[in-house]
Amino acid sequence: MKNLYYVTIFVLFVLCSCKKQKAIMALPIDKLYILEYNYVMPEEYEEPYFKFHVAGFCELDKDFNLKYARQLSYNSDYYYNSNDIVPDSLRSDISNILLKYQTDITFLYQGGSRIYDGNKYRFILQKHNQKDITIKFEPRFLPEDLKFVYSYLYENREKTEHKSTYNELFEMFKNQVKDDILPELKRIIKFTPPVIRKKK
Repeated sequence: MKNLYYVTIFVLFVLCSCKKQKAIMALPIDKLYILEYNYVMPEEYEEPYFKFHVAGFCELDKDFNLKYARQLSYNSDYYYNSNDIVPDSLRSDISNILLKYQTDITFLYQGGSRIYDGNKYRFILQKHNQKDITIKFEPRFLPEDLKFVYSYLYENREKTEHKSTYNELFEMFKNQVKDDILPELKRIIKFTPPVIRKKK
């Protein structure tokens, strides 16, 4: 009788373990990127006048490994970097949220022109042999579920200071945002020199 009791407990333990493992979902895409970027005017007048730069990003892969980099200061070549793994308890939540957003969409300010609207943001969802899904957004206009994903994966990351080694990703991001409309700026300034009159 005692043996039957121990066998029953062991079987229940194994079944519970299997159930927990099944609850942990695989990411429904190959890669998720959260990209923060902008265009800056260089200090010296040079072409192109507006330069694309990455203010920060995170990369989440299918196994829930997370890479993170964020600019140390404005227009700096140095980034805070970190690597992490999303805990089992959050994997299903993140996967289910991403499954809801399988087409391009925007969550941006709709009130017209602003003097300065800060950095630009994108979710980039990559699936093998499929066109990337792009969600352009400003953090405060995100729905609550995507705001959670943005905050957990990018905004609230712990930072460790290192020089970034993600040059290939920066190049990929640059190509990814080519569809943005650059701000227009009139660069032609007419200069009329003063007339110097000779004394008679």
